[in-house]
Amino acid sequence: MLSELNVEAGTESACQCARGFFCLPLLTWLLILVWSLASIATASESESGALVLFRNAAEVPTTVIAALGGINGRLINDASDGRQVVVADLAPKQSFALPELRQHTIELLVLDGELLWLGRTLAFLDYGYWPKTEGAVSWVGGKQGATLLLFLDPPRDTDSPKGRIQRNRDKDWLPATVALRDAGIALALKTKELLYDPVSGQRTWLLRVDPDFSIPWEMHTSAEEGFLIAGDFSVGECLAEGPVVGEYAPGGYFYRPAGRVHSGPSSGSKQGALWVLRTPTELTVEFLDSCE
Repeated sequence: MLSELNVEAGTESACQCARGFFCLPLLTWLLILVWSLASIATASESESGALVLFRNAAEVPTTVIAALGGINGRLINDASDGRQVVVADLAPKQSFALPELRQHTIELLVLDGELLWLGRTLAFLDYGYWPKTEGAVSWVGGKQGATLLLFLDPPRDTDSPKGRIQRNRDKDWLPATVALRDAGIALALKTKELLYDPVSGQRTWLLRVDPDFSIPWEMHTSAEEGFLIAGDFSVGECLAEGPVVGEYAPGGYFYRPAGRVHSGPSSGSKQGALWVLRTPTELTVEFLDSCE
């Protein structure tokens, strides 16, 4: 998954012939094989929820986001169940209106600049929640514009019916630990809650990780997605072909369905990291001895 397959086209002499098969160039057979494997992988992901790993917003082209009234943005996840994750850049004083008849509840986090919303100015790490039931609303970029991270979700029965804004300065960082099974130690973390639904367990929060952080293999009972705001982070993923380790830089994104084994001894952060994380249901963690 993280490696590239380099194939050099051969000549007619590279054609592989066998009884009962057409004689095709080796490159053609390899392309057929790759296409077949990709089809199998796509079918598997569609059944369990699409796994998205090691994606970065900077590498996603800008497009028109119809669900946001036609604003331009980078669509970093466009899930088959209707979820979308967008990074949008507003020019200075640029305004746009969320359509009243839309299909999503929206969570918003300011990544840079300032956003004018409901007569208030939102800055770095300020958060907004706007359910489908609230109807239309206008946003305006500040003097320097704004970069926004937006999570668009199909409405749920447990959604709060009222929109709200939460300023970063109004919420304290709280210490949190993830105790390691049978290890007698704990990993120091700091969190800041943005959204929590006690009925469904749905949660959105900021997570601050200290340098030299690492964690063993783990598995979650809920799907999880994350966007790296600052710092660096390495994480192992237990895939069908075996464990792989990928690197996240600012703008990095993942969506991991429930039951996927990840992290491992190669995971962690050298400089520290700041994430925004989300789960649709209550998150519980099981630590494992290995990737298997």
